[in-house]
Amino acid sequence: MRHTVDSVFADERIQHAFRWIARNEPEIEADQIRITLVAAPPFGESERAEVFCGDLRRLEFRPVTDAIGNVVAAFDNFGPNPVVIGAHLDTVFPRSTALELRRRGRMLHLPGISDNGAGLVALLWMLRAAREAGLRFGRPVIAIANVGEEGPGNLRGIRHVFNAPPWEHRSCEFIAVDGAGVQRITHQALGSRRFRIRMSGPGGHSWADFGRPNPAHALSSAIHHFTNGGFNRRPGTSFNVGVLRGGISVNAIPIEALAEIDLRSVAPQNLDDMEFHLRRVSEDAASAAGVECRMESMGERPPGKTPSQSRLVQAAMEVTRMLGVEPQLDVGSTDANIPMSMGIPAIAIGGGGSSGNVHTPEEWFDPANRVLGLQRLLALVGMLAGIEK
Repeated sequence: MRHTVDSVFADERIQHAFRWIARNEPEIEADQIRITLVAAPPFGESERAEVFCGDLRRLEFRPVTDAIGNVVAAFDNFGPNPVVIGAHLDTVFPRSTALELRRRGRMLHLPGISDNGAGLVALLWMLRAAREAGLRFGRPVIAIANVGEEGPGNLRGIRHVFNAPPWEHRSCEFIAVDGAGVQRITHQALGSRRFRIRMSGPGGHSWADFGRPNPAHALSSAIHHFTNGGFNRRPGTSFNVGVLRGGISVNAIPIEALAEIDLRSVAPQNLDDMEFHLRRVSEDAASAAGVECRMESMGERPPGKTPSQSRLVQAAMEVTRMLGVEPQLDVGSTDANIPMSMGIPAIAIGGGGSSGNVHTPEEWFDPANRVLGLQRLLALVGMLAGIEK
């Protein structure tokens, strides 16, 4: 491994690409802003996908848009056992979100500027740098700008890719470029299950009909008993009540109350236990209050793991160290969950720089050390795919 990484970094074309990336930081930033200013809410990524297709065509790639909306392009060909690099197109923000850039020094403030503006521009400029340097790879290299990573998307883009891969067979090594950062190597997939709980009753007037079954009371009781169920003491496990809705007025008993709940764990058994407990407390609360309860799945992200001693993880760690950064192995919920759960080597890494307030309107990105992120991605692809003389 060490010999391979030394050989990649010693290649004059790689060094030329590194220098070229560093010289073009202003253009990289401009592309990141331009892409992020194109709204891409869940199930509404088509405009951003077309922008990304146009960028690839100008680099003389031949991108295609698949049946679900993913943009797919081969560096040379779609042969077997490729190195696949994905960056998701979508953001968590609805289309109504104001996309207005604000600058504070070098920091960029814009919803989605890191997640996943940073990942998309890293993928685009990695390909551009490889073309500029005249690199040829020993294995196929395939780039995917995919839909459906965030929230309700339920990883639908990458699920589609691995259910019907555009290359021969399914074998590959997969790298998700997601957000900012130069240290993180996510090699363990955090599993999640998401549920919507609906409590419903007859409704009525808060005074005249006082005593009728109240769905809001029942839902509140269910949430209270679930959150006090002790799961917060299980390592590698979390839960979140992210949405609460219901009712029409302060003086009307609601006809319906709704909650959306996210359960996460690295251990499948913990997910099973939390789901069972959530169902039980919801049914008990509904029965005690005399309302109806319906619990429906909103999506599931499977857990999985790429062993730390695998070729892919070790290569990512060595490349990171060669750039003077100490790598940090991490657990996360990304597009890499899908191939990991299938036993396919996969990781997620950042596209460089740093960020904060992700998934909020105050999201920001700092481009300091962004160049290292792009250089790391290019060198890692070179290590995995091999560089032809």
